[in-house]
Amino acid sequence: MTHRWLQKVSTALLSIYGELPMDDFGINIERSSSRSSAVPWGHIERGQPTNVSLVINPDLGYEKLLSDWTLFHELSHLLLPYRGYGNVWFSEGLATYYQNIIQVRSGLFDETTMWNKIVAGFERGRKEQGWNQINLTEVSGDLRENRQYMRVYWSGVLYWLNVDVELRKQGKETLDNALKQLKDCCETQQMTAEDIAKTLDTITNQELFLPLFKQYARSYRVGDYKSLLADLGIKNNRWSDGISLDNNAPQANIRQKISRTSIH
Repeated sequence: MTHRWLQKVSTALLSIYGELPMDDFGINIERSSSRSSAVPWGHIERGQPTNVSLVINPDLGYEKLLSDWTLFHELSHLLLPYRGYGNVWFSEGLATYYQNIIQVRSGLFDETTMWNKIVAGFERGRKEQGWNQINLTEVSGDLRENRQYMRVYWSGVLYWLNVDVELRKQGKETLDNALKQLKDCCETQQMTAEDIAKTLDTITNQELFLPLFKQYARSYRVGDYKSLLADLGIKNNRWSDGISLDNNAPQANIRQKISRTSIH
C-alpha cells in the first residue's frame, strides 16, 4: 500500500514536465501512530543524495494517505535546486503552488476545489499581519519565532502564480517548461533563491523573475491577489462560501491551462 501511494504521487509529479525533478533522491519513511493525520510530518534534507523524510501512519489506509497534501508538497520542493535557507518564502511558495496543481492534474480534485484552496490560503496569509513592520525576507528568516507561516507561504504562492500567468500571457514559455530547463542546467547545484530567480530570467530571456523577487522580498504583507484572480475568472460567491469560475473572464483560458498538463 505504501509503495502504491508513493508511486501514485510520483506519477502525479510527472504532470509538470514529464519527468521527476531530480534524477537521484531518496525517500525515508518512519511509522507514526498518530490518528489525526496520515502524514503528520515531512521534510527535505539537501545533500548527496537529497532525501525526502516522511512520518506516516499506514494504518489509516491508502485513501487517507493519498488525500494528504504533505508528500505532494515535499516532492514539489525538488523542482528547485534551493540550498535550504534564506528567503524560504520562495521555495515554500513554489511547493505549495505545485502541490495543488499536481493534485488537480492527476484528478484528485477538480479545478474549482483547487482554486478554493488557493483563495483560502491567500485569505489566511492576508489576515496574518502581526509582524507587518518586518519585510518578507526577514520574516522568512525567523519563522520559529514569529510563526508567520501563512504570510510567508502564501506570499510565495502569489509570486509563482504571477510569474506563471505572465509567462502564459506571452505565449512563449510556461513555468512548467522554465522549471524543466532549470533542472537541465542546474539540478546538482545548491543555489540561493535570488540566484534561481536570475537563472530563470536567463532561461526565459526576460526580466521577470528577479525584479518580482526583489519586490516581494521587500514586501510587508501579502500583495494584491484579488485583481489577478478576477482576471483569471475566479470569483467569490456572494451568497455562499467558496468561489465560482467565470469562463468569460479575460484570462480564463490561462486559468484552465494551469490546471491541465501540457505533457502528452
